Amino acid sequence: MKINQPRYAQIFRENEERAELASLIWKEVIGALKEAGAITIANLARADRYVRARVEYECLYPTAADEGPVTVGPNGGDVFNFNWSACEKLNDRLLRLEKAMFGEAVAKETSQKEKTGGAPSDEFLGSHNGLRQ
Repeated sequence: MKINQPRYAQIFRENEERAELASLIWKEVIGALKEAGAITIANLARADRYVRARVEYECLYPTAADEGPVTVGPNGGDVFNFNWSACEKLNDRLLRLEKAMFGEAVAKETSQKEKTGGAPSDEFLGSHNGLRQ
């Protein structure tokens, strides 16, 4: 399957920095999809949406972090920061796209061997298979 990178220079018109960031993120995501053996038409479309959202997140986050979740409103009261809210929504969207492309990461359980034999002291202590009777 041929993989064509979207034209991020046209998508992010007159913003070369965002276009370059998009290109870097695209290469990173496509590399991860190849490594996972998950290159599909659907995942390529998801990768493009992921790249666009991630670029917006990366550009918006510094402002939101500086301002914090609550800002001073026009009447002097505290109001919720819309930049902060946008970052949270973008973060949620990125997570959903990552799960759709790569699945849910699940930690592997460590197998615990059941004790089958006894210790030399088991006979003396009156236990069987490591358990006291």
